[in-house]
Amino acid sequence: MPIFRDRLLAAGAIRVLRAHAEKTGVPIFGYCVMPDHVHLVLGPSPSCAITTFIGLFKNLAQRAAWREGIQGGCWQSSFWDHLLRQEESTEAVVSYVLNNPVRAGLVQHRDDYPFSGSLVFELTELRGGGQAPALRAQGHIP
Repeated sequence: MPIFRDRLLAAGAIRVLRAHAEKTGVPIFGYCVMPDHVHLVLGPSPSCAITTFIGLFKNLAQRAAWREGIQGGCWQSSFWDHLLRQEESTEAVVSYVLNNPVRAGLVQHRDDYPFSGSLVFELTELRGGGQAPALRAQGHIP
């Protein structure tokens, strides 16, 4: 169900994500709220298991959607996960997630999509024709 096509609901899901990540200490390297699903690239936290984090995020986002008049459930009962392997770059995976709206034809450039970003990285474009985006950790920039 594409409930996040509604800009108010998509923005609400991001507010929930930000607050929940701050409360639990779960680092959100990248997120993208698509019209009918959400992509998250997140890391471990000593205070909150990933499955607990996802379950609570879905519950809190669902409640926020109900407050906006959405009826019924909007989430599948489980979620798809993938652990990054040693040879996989976090930056490359975040870049892939942030470019989902481009691949879906929602925008021409990933920076034009208002419902994606990072709570850990500062997103900057490398100069030059069509190069992949560069990611720099926030708070660690000289």
